[in-house]
Amino acid sequence: MKTLALAILFALTLPLMAAVGDTVPKEILPQVWVRGTPPQTWPTDELWLIECWATWCGPCIASIPHLEELWKQVQPHKIRIVGLNVGDRKTPEELKQFLAKQRIPPTYPIAIDTCDRFAAALKLRSIPTAYAVKNGKVLWQGNPRALTAEKLLQLNKGETAPVHTAPKATQCCPSGRHPRR
Repeated sequence: MKTLALAILFALTLPLMAAVGDTVPKEILPQVWVRGTPPQTWPTDELWLIECWATWCGPCIASIPHLEELWKQVQPHKIRIVGLNVGDRKTPEELKQFLAKQRIPPTYPIAIDTCDRFAAALKLRSIPTAYAVKNGKVLWQGNPRALTAEKLLQLNKGETAPVHTAPKATQCCPSGRHPRR
């Protein structure tokens, strides 16, 4: 009973993840890019899928081929996919080397969440987690493997999609407790 009470108390103290409709301030846009160009503000009418990942997270690495396939399908439709490295503390060069060794290396833009600004602002609790953002507003959040090109195209048109949290087997450690941080 004591364990249950502690678990409930702990769960109540965790901040909720960003919700659909929340504003994402431009000040938390990543400034360090491994591949791609850093924007200074949210581009107007352009959907961004920002996928938070880490090199030590198996489910994150398993998502790379899926995101690469999505990137190939949605790139012509004003949809940008960005892999946002969180909590690794690796240099851009170290990340480039790591990504080059993947079975299917990503060609979509990759950025680094220096100082955990993005993760903190959106109350990131586990990875992999992706956020679909358009005009600075969260339109969707969930596990990136739950997305299809059709869902991204719907979101880009302004249609809503349900929030999706993947089963525990496809989520990695809570973001505040990285085993290699």
